[in-house]
Amino acid sequence: MANMKRISTFALIVSVCLLATACVIVPIDPEAGDGAAGSAVLQARDVESYLEDYWEPYLLPEIYERRVDLVTLFREADASGWEHVGETYGEIRGVGASYNFIVYGTAVVRETNTESRNGFIVVEFEGLNSYEIQIAIGPALTGSAIRDSLRFVDFNQFVNQVDFANLARELNRLGNENAQENIDLFSLDGKSIEFTGAFTEPGAGNVISIMPIFMEVR
Repeated sequence: MANMKRISTFALIVSVCLLATACVIVPIDPEAGDGAAGSAVLQARDVESYLEDYWEPYLLPEIYERRVDLVTLFREADASGWEHVGETYGEIRGVGASYNFIVYGTAVVRETNTESRNGFIVVEFEGLNSYEIQIAIGPALTGSAIRDSLRFVDFNQFVNQVDFANLARELNRLGNENAQENIDLFSLDGKSIEFTGAFTEPGAGNVISIMPIFMEVR
């Protein structure tokens, strides 16, 4: 009878939650047992509050734990293909989707483009000349590489695609704000920078666009 009551209560909460546009579903821990810790926790909240709760304690630690040296990644990709390095280092969402990677490195800034709304800096790595590697600086920030490279983030935590898309945009904004906190975009040319960021495997072209999470002039 107690189980039936819990199921009925869960169904009622889910029904109410589906009517909300910004509802996040937190997965149930099957080992938690009875009581508050073992019940379904359904919280109506926006993406901003989601990031306030999870960015520092969960998402940033995953980023720094799973990031891979960019030069190492690209050399392995040239030798074995993107599918191989994707299986080893990347994260993919769905059949037919592209792999996403979290990378870090040190490079020299060759060019800074602040005229376009999709601004970027072009960086050079010693011994890595087969790609043009850009780091996005905005103000327009597109793509979902940060979101889709994180294993902690799951679409099933969100009620709808709109919230999931908003999460990608907020992660881009948050990462870029963090990356630009201590740098001057107008004096980067010729300088060496250290960075961490995420990108999606390249298609037919050779341009790589990295969404930054951290940048620092060395």
